[in-house]
Formats: sequence, structure tokens, C-alpha cells
Amino acid sequence: MRILSLFSLLIAAVCSSCSHTVSETLIAKNQLGLLNSNTEIEELKSILNSDSIPNLESSTNREKLTEIEVYDKKGNLSLLIEPNYQNDSLITIDEIQILDPKYQTKKGLSVDSNFKVIYENYKIDNIQNSISSVILSLNEIGAYVVIDKKHLPSELRFDSEVKIEANQIPDEAPIRYFWLRFDSLPD
Repeated sequence: MRILSLFSLLIAAVCSSCSHTVSETLIAKNQLGLLNSNTEIEELKSILNSDSIPNLESSTNREKLTEIEVYDKKGNLSLLIEPNYQNDSLITIDEIQILDPKYQTKKGLSVDSNFKVIYENYKIDNIQNSISSVILSLNEIGAYVVIDKKHLPSELRFDSEVKIEANQIPDEAPIRYFWLRFDSLPD
């Protein structure tokens, strides 16, 4: 009986420690999986060790990359990382374009989501109207998403000056681009 209760305690301890681990695919404010605002570019290979980062592997220390491509095991482009050059030796992450639907928020928002997921789960802090798209700012998670205007009602598609409200965007409008912006945090 005593062995059974010790075994139960061990199982409970293991389960509770697992709940505190960071998901490798979670999108949150200043975080994408194990990447955060303090992650240095030189750490990408060890953190994303199951992915391929060819232009990081082939660049020299003197070459300033504007974009780092991350490919999954199947060879599909999954992330585009824009470096933040703070000084000669410290290079962190500025923005990440998320291309792989495996990355998602706790509320289920991913690059394959539609506007309804955004509208029902997040405060839309700003809507920018551009020539061919609408850009939605989601400060809660430090993200912005782009929706192609071809999914909007015809009276909104061709006027980049008209103010677009969230209730004018159809629920089924898909996300075209999904970016996560990293704020520089003090150490």
C-alpha cells in the first residue's frame, strides 16, 4: 500500500512539472516556442535543432543578414526571422513571420486561421487599410496579421482611404501573413 502511494506521488510530481514546460510551437507575446526577445541569433541553431537554417550556416560573421530562413524537417519554409542588430556583438530577434500552422497561440490562432478566430479571441488594437490588404494589430500577443482585401465586401476593396471596422471583415476571411514582433526587454 505504501509503495502505491509513493508511486502516485511520483506520477503527480512528474505530471505537474510537465505542465510548466514551454511548448515549442506556442505563440505568445515576445515568445515563439523557445525563442524570446532575449534570444540571440547565434542560439537559433541549438534552439531550433530539428530545423534547417541554411543562410545562417553559410553566412560569415561580417555579413549582415536581413532575413533568416528556417525550414522544417520536410524542407518547407516555416519561419522568416528578421534580426535586430543592437551592436556589433549582440544580435537578437526583431520580428518573425510565421508560415507554418503548427505554431499557434493558446487560443488557437495560427497562420491557417480565419478572421473569426481573431475577432472572437483577441482585442484588435488597430486596423490599417492599405492598397491591397488590411493589417490588424493584436498587442495582446505582440502580433500583426494581414488579410487580403479580395475577401472584403466590394465597397471596401478599392478604397485605401476608407476606415475599415472589424465588423466589416467576413468571419471566413483567411490570414495572408502572420508576424510576431519582439520587444527589446531589459536584462
